[in-house]
Amino acid sequence: MSDDFLGLDYGKVAKTITGFISSQVKLRKKKGIVVGLSGGIDSSVCVILACRALPSHSIIGLSMPEKHVTPQKDLQNVRSLAKKLKIKYKEINIERGKKFLVNTPIKDKLAGGNFSARIRMSLLYYHAATNNLLVLGTADKSELMIGYFTKFGDEGADMFPLGELYKTQVRLLGKELQVPEQILRQPSSPGFWKGQLAEKEIGLPYSEIDRILESYRRNRLNRCEFSQRKIKLVLDMIRKNQHKKDDIPICKPF
Repeated sequence: MSDDFLGLDYGKVAKTITGFISSQVKLRKKKGIVVGLSGGIDSSVCVILACRALPSHSIIGLSMPEKHVTPQKDLQNVRSLAKKLKIKYKEINIERGKKFLVNTPIKDKLAGGNFSARIRMSLLYYHAATNNLLVLGTADKSELMIGYFTKFGDEGADMFPLGELYKTQVRLLGKELQVPEQILRQPSSPGFWKGQLAEKEIGLPYSEIDRILESYRRNRLNRCEFSQRKIKLVLDMIRKNQHKKDDIPICKPF
């Protein structure tokens, strides 16, 4: 398929998203937002847009690294961006708390990573509750569609400003916003374990994932340029992770 879906007016997109953030804060009578900062493209774009929508003093950027897992360059990116934007910034290393709560060696690294995501979500909501803020989620459309997120983890938020933008579109928006080059070039990672990379784990680059997802959305998979193996990989992820997006079943005994 063509790359028409990438050719957005990103200046206009930025204005729409800033208006959305501002209106959500006003509508829900909150003082501002708290956002988890990882040093990656999604959270960086989100906090820059939040700073266009709200006064910097009404924004808390929360970095929640995990010792021996979070790369030092990610922390440097976060600190540098937070300083440049002049937002309130807090850094909480979650490793000790995680070890204390589990109290046994973590043998399943995926379960351990999901637990980290849920700890981060809890910290975000704690700071939101104590400061009368909204939690600004950083997930993009690619992650939400294929279910590449942690249920009750990074999916736990009060709004998703980037929820209608594919990862490739977020990077283009990042260029429009003049996100630092080292962040634009950085491969995406959930940060669950050392060396984890999203595209390697999924098995496809986002440039291909997003084209397949757009073909799927338009019901044009029969015209998709990619192999059946690649299409099946994406569709299998959508089906396998559907439970993350479904309503929780409620028993109706009467």
